Amino acid sequence: MTKRKWFWIISILVVLLVTAVGYAYYANNTAVAAADSEETDVQTAVARLGEIVVSATGAGAVIPATEVELSFTTGGVLEELLVTVGQKVQAGDVLAQVDDTDAQKALANAELSLAQAAMQTDASTTQTGVSYDDISVEQARLNLEEAQQALADLQNWTADPDEIALLQTRLEAAEASYNGARGQEAATSTNITIKNISVEQAQRDLDAALAAQVTAYDPGREWELNDPRRSDALLNERERADDAVLRAQENLQIAQLNYNAAVNSTNSSSSVSAESNLLSAQQELAAAQVGATAQEIAAAETAVRQAELSLQQAQLNQEAHGLSLAQAQLNLESAQADVDGTVLVAPMDGTVTAVNYHVGEQVGTAVFLTLADLAQPMLEIYLDETDLDKAGVGFAVDVVFDALPDETFTGEIVQVDPALYQSNGVSAVRAVVRLNYNKPQTLPVGLNATVEVIGGRAQNAVVVPVEALREISPDQYAVFVMENGEPTLRMVEVGLMDFSFAEILSGVEAGEEVTTGIVETE
Repeated sequence: MTKRKWFWIISILVVLLVTAVGYAYYANNTAVAAADSEETDVQTAVARLGEIVVSATGAGAVIPATEVELSFTTGGVLEELLVTVGQKVQAGDVLAQVDDTDAQKALANAELSLAQAAMQTDASTTQTGVSYDDISVEQARLNLEEAQQALADLQNWTADPDEIALLQTRLEAAEASYNGARGQEAATSTNITIKNISVEQAQRDLDAALAAQVTAYDPGREWELNDPRRSDALLNERERADDAVLRAQENLQIAQLNYNAAVNSTNSSSSVSAESNLLSAQQELAAAQVGATAQEIAAAETAVRQAELSLQQAQLNQEAHGLSLAQAQLNLESAQADVDGTVLVAPMDGTVTAVNYHVGEQVGTAVFLTLADLAQPMLEIYLDETDLDKAGVGFAVDVVFDALPDETFTGEIVQVDPALYQSNGVSAVRAVVRLNYNKPQTLPVGLNATVEVIGGRAQNAVVVPVEALREISPDQYAVFVMENGEPTLRMVEVGLMDFSFAEILSGVEAGEEVTTGIVETE
C-alpha cells in the first residue's frame, strides 16, 4: 500500500474520531440540559459576511524623524551665527563659526613639522630625490665596506716582491736625501762658524780702535795742542783714531751681515723632512716584508664592528624618523580637524529647533544647537502592556490629534522597543509610528494625539459569534452546523477574533446556520 493511501486513511480516521468526540460532547450537554428542564431549544445564528477589527488605543506625541545635537569640536569665541530657531537648512550649510586664529597657527606649525620630518626620511619630498636618512645609511654602508676591505687586506696579506723592490729603492733614495741634507747642514754650519769668527775679529778691531780713540782724546793731553811742536802730531793721531773707529764699525757691520746671511741660509727643515721620509720608507718596507701585526688586525676588526654599529644606528634612525613622519602626519590631521572643528556644518536637511549661544560668547564642546528632520512626521506612542500583541512593526494606526479633532490620519508602526517603558510603577509598550501626512504645514514637535493601533483587520470575511466556537484542543476549533434540522460538528479554521465575533477561514460558508448554545423555553 502506498504512502499516499495511508495518508488518506489516517486523515479519514482522524475526522471520524473528531466527529465522534464532538457528538459525544454535544449529546452530553444536551442530556444534562434535558435533565434540568423538561423542554429546551437550540440557539442558533447565521454565518454572515462582515468585518472584524482587533485594535488597541493609546496616546502619542509628534517627534522628529531624526534629531541631532550639534557641537563644535574646537572651542573658541563664537564669531559668526548664521541661523535662527525655526530656520530650515540643507546638508552642508554652514551654521556657525568660532575664531580660528589659534587653530590656523597650529595647522601651519603642523604643516612645517611634517615637511621637516618628510625631508628627513621621505626622498620624494626633496628636490634632489634623496633624503637625509638615505645619505646617512649609504655613507654608513660605504664606511663598513671600506673597513671590511681593509680587514680582509690585512688578513689575506702576502709579500709582493715587486712592491718590496720598489720600497727598497725608495728607502735608498730616502737615505741618500737624508745624508745629503745632513752634509749640507754640516757645510752650512762650518760657514756660520767662519762668519762668526769674522764678527768676533771685527768686534776686537772695533774695541782696539775705540781704545786708541780714547787715548787720542784723553783730556790730559790737551796741553799738547798749545805746544807747536806736538800740536800737529796730536791732531793727526786723533784723525787717524777717528778713521780707524769708523772703518772698524763698518767692518763689524759687514761681518755681522755676512754672519746673519749665513745663519738665515741654513734650512734645518730639509734634514728633518729627509729624516721623516727615511723613517716612513723604513716602516713601509718593514710592513711590506712582515705584513700586519696582531694589534693592527685587532684594530681593523674593531673598525669593522664600529662601522657595523654605525650602519645599524643609521638604519634605526631611519625607522625612528619614519615613525616621526607618521606622527607628524597625525598631528597635521589633528590640526586640520581642529580648524575644521571651528566651523559647524549641517549634517542633514532639517529645521533648527534650538540655539544655545550668542555671538561673542565662549563656546566649548557642549551642545550648541539642535537640528531636527520635521519633513516626515513621526509619533512616539505608548500602549498598555496588555496590548503587546497588538503592537507590531507594520501594523496600521489611526491618529486623531487633540488640536485637530475633526480629522483622522493614518500611519504605520516602524519600531517597537524591545523593553517595556517604566514610569511611576506603570509598564507600557513604546512604539514609533510613521505618519502619512502630506500637508504643507509642519506639525509641531510635542503635538499630542490619540492613536488606535489596528492589530488585525478582516474585511468581507465569514464571521460567526464567538459562542459558536467549540475548542477541541489548543488553537483547534469546531462548530455545530444545522443540517436538516440537526446539529453537525465541523472542524473550522479560525482567523481574527474579538470579544464578539470570530473570522472563519474555512469550514463554514456565509448563510449557513450554526449553534451558539442551548436556551430554556417556557
